[in-house]
Amino acid sequence: MMTPIQISRIVLKSYFTIFNRSFDVNENCPLPDGPKIIAMNHTPGFDPLYLPFILKDTPHFLLQDGMFNIPFIGWMLKESGQIPVYRGTDRAREAREQACEILRAGGTIAIFPEGKDVEFGKRIPAKTGVVRMALETGAPIIPLGLFAPSQKLTPLNFQWEGTPRSGAWQFSGKSYMRIGTPWMPKAHSDIHMQTEELMDRIYLLVAEAEKESQCVSHTLLNPIPQW
Repeated sequence: MMTPIQISRIVLKSYFTIFNRSFDVNENCPLPDGPKIIAMNHTPGFDPLYLPFILKDTPHFLLQDGMFNIPFIGWMLKESGQIPVYRGTDRAREAREQACEILRAGGTIAIFPEGKDVEFGKRIPAKTGVVRMALETGAPIIPLGLFAPSQKLTPLNFQWEGTPRSGAWQFSGKSYMRIGTPWMPKAHSDIHMQTEELMDRIYLLVAEAEKESQCVSHTLLNPIPQW
């Protein structure tokens, strides 16, 4: 009998195949074994669904709690160990506590420090939770820059939990991922300044991905992952 993680991988691979999705990934250095926090930008239209195929272990994403209410998708998220974030409630701390437990057990956490979609080319103040988790657990932070060409994005208007929302989604084409050097914040230094330094590292990778997307070599292209 297949596990929820195996089912999730089959669903993702089917999605990649049906919509002709592919990805280009480049690592500045090998990813370390053991606990780590993968911190990435939250650009509309880009879905880091390839991340589980790049890593040796299964990443645990911190995601908005409403996603866990979507039929079937919510079940997959819950059963594969993803972490709901109850923003603005008394349960908001639960996500961080659960993430720290996973890191102490040697797992991998994937998180968007900005906490919400940010229009490409813009910046907002990121939340300090990533730096705090790294300092609390000793797990290094891996910056990850995500980029999708604007011509591959489809504008969307939809209802989310009863509220009109707008955004974009990449239904087909290639996504770009640039993985940076592991970074460890310093204790007793300003948390907010270190969070901004982390976002600087992430957005330098985004700029690198955007530039290389214009002249990417075929040797860097990755096929749909196999397992």
